[in-house]
Amino acid sequence: MSTLKETPFTDGEDSLEIKILPAATSCKDGDTCGTKKEPLATVVPFWSNNPNVLLNSDYLFELFPTEDMSFEQKLNAVSRTVVLLTLVTFLYTKSTHILLVGAVSIFFVFLLFKHKSSEKDEIQQKKEGFNLDATTPAQTLYKVDKPAEVFQKPDAGNPFGNVLPTDYIYNPKRKPAPPSGNSNVAADIVEQAKQFVRNANPDQPDITEKLFKDLGDEYVFEQSLRPFNSTASTTIPNDQQSFSEFCYGGMVSCKEGNAFACAKGVARYNNY
Repeated sequence: MSTLKETPFTDGEDSLEIKILPAATSCKDGDTCGTKKEPLATVVPFWSNNPNVLLNSDYLFELFPTEDMSFEQKLNAVSRTVVLLTLVTFLYTKSTHILLVGAVSIFFVFLLFKHKSSEKDEIQQKKEGFNLDATTPAQTLYKVDKPAEVFQKPDAGNPFGNVLPTDYIYNPKRKPAPPSGNSNVAADIVEQAKQFVRNANPDQPDITEKLFKDLGDEYVFEQSLRPFNSTASTTIPNDQQSFSEFCYGGMVSCKEGNAFACAKGVARYNNY
């Protein structure tokens, strides 16, 4: 089994930490467990969020957008080219108009990034209106925010938080999965399912932008998750005691001296 850990963007070299855990052995605290690192291209931020990315040595020579770049990388490449051409032309002509043209070009690149970001936010916030308002106690309960430390947070490898065979060895004290009927949890599950698609296609960093362009694509993707669900019990061991008490805890029997239960055993008693 391989455990993947994504590292945030830094100015240095990013890496993907892969822990290879043998099936026949357990990993103790402090043990490296066969840890080894492999380079991984992380999500590159736009220069408005991190200006250092324009001068980062890993991306310094990215001057022209290519198909394998993410949307942010393409804008960074265009901005880097505009800055370079502006400086070279200004040193040659000594004209301040060149600086103005370069500043305006950079400003339009920034506006393009903000427009694209606002479109993404609108797609995430829009809903078809099929969800009912919280008018009943049950619906109200499902809309209540649950403390994060009570449940196991969904991840890309296990969006619904079900018990995996490897959990019996490496995570026996795992927390239960959050209620998938909760609107906040459901949104998190969908986002982790999208992250699974990104992880499965590392050579296409902008694959989610290609697959989920509009509300129709979002709806079809959410519909495709219907066959999957969180199981009734997501702990180790399962809570069989509570389940049996729920099913049979309130039942009475004749051996307890309950007259009504004893009357059911009489031949003349009619169950209908």
